[in-house]
Amino acid sequence: MNKLSITNISQPMRTLILFLSILSILLYNCKGNDEAVEVFSKEDVSVERIQDVDMLYSDSALIRVRIRGPVMLRHLVSDDPRQEFIKGIKVDFFNTYGALAGTLTAKYAVRYEFKGITLVRDSVVWKSVDGKKLESPELTWNERDQQVSTNRFVVVSTPKDTIRSHGFTANQDFSNIRFSAVDGSLEVKQ
Repeated sequence: MNKLSITNISQPMRTLILFLSILSILLYNCKGNDEAVEVFSKEDVSVERIQDVDMLYSDSALIRVRIRGPVMLRHLVSDDPRQEFIKGIKVDFFNTYGALAGTLTAKYAVRYEFKGITLVRDSVVWKSVDGKKLESPELTWNERDQQVSTNRFVVVSTPKDTIRSHGFTANQDFSNIRFSAVDGSLEVKQ
């Protein structure tokens, strides 16, 4: 019985066999492998999905804000970029000494980059460390004006007082609040 040995084949023939072998391997791997080919829509490539978000914002080397959420969608559309927290958000605010000053939670949030507007809605709760609490279905933060506002129902409570209002405007640290239509009781200082 004769054995075929590669050493008995001429150099041009060896090169041809090697080329055909590599070509057949490449063609075999490409043939019938439709699962490996993915088709992406325009929306798929313009949205990043980020799991377990934990972002820190600092000012003058001090952490001022910590934002956490289970899922964030980053919409990369050039005319309307935005970050959307579709499964809730928790924001911790820190004072100038680095201590926790307050916390905001909501079931949904979206930040529009070009507009400088952040909208939080669905069970919005802001709490300060000194016992103040704000509850509303929706709040809007205007980064440029540094104002927080809503035209929806809001309840603001302190350890001594509770105020209900339809709408309010406040500076972003809630130290100066203007209510639109007030209902509630206040302790008046003499």
